[in-house]
Amino acid sequence: MTDFIHIQSYLRFALSHSLPGEKAHQMLLPAGRKLKPVTSDLSVNQSGVLLTLFPDNGQLYTCFIRRPETMKNHAGQISFPGGRQEDQDPDLIATALRESQEEVGVIPSDIDILGRLSPLYVPVSNFFISPVVGWSDSKPNFQINQTEVDDLILVPIKKLLAPDAIQTTQIETRSGSREVPCFRFNGHIIWGATAMIFSEFREVLKQMPVRTP
Repeated sequence: MTDFIHIQSYLRFALSHSLPGEKAHQMLLPAGRKLKPVTSDLSVNQSGVLLTLFPDNGQLYTCFIRRPETMKNHAGQISFPGGRQEDQDPDLIATALRESQEEVGVIPSDIDILGRLSPLYVPVSNFFISPVVGWSDSKPNFQINQTEVDDLILVPIKKLLAPDAIQTTQIETRSGSREVPCFRFNGHIIWGATAMIFSEFREVLKQMPVRTP
């Protein structure tokens, strides 16, 4: 996966057309939970997250963050940089870029927006998440905001495309221990909404035509 211009072009095209959406989300949906329909209810928290892609040492990477244990919702969980829309944000792309800069130091002007994935509603925190896919031509100079981020996790995309990338694990939730589908990388467990979002991105990328010489 080193033809980065081809990958960029493909994703820009694919993200502007029909997406796998719910079908891909279901693959990483914890047992016993149901997908809630996307809503325009003004009482939900509109939010944007940024799935940043960047080349490094000949491989394509993305970044995740681990949330602090002190957070009210999703404490200690792995997510994409992002957060709630604020009044100054003209749209959720702007939200994703602003929050990513605040949390991990990604400079918005360095990011080429390729498109968006399907929105996802998360009942536990009442967040309506709009995932934005962005491209950086080089590895960003990450600067962690330690009040919002416990750890920065850089993952080669090919590791999450592997056939055995989707596994199951036991986690502790407010309602007790439960088995959930997840992605694993170097001991990190990516589950819940973040895994569902990445599942859709994974399905989109898996459909990329293979270039022949």
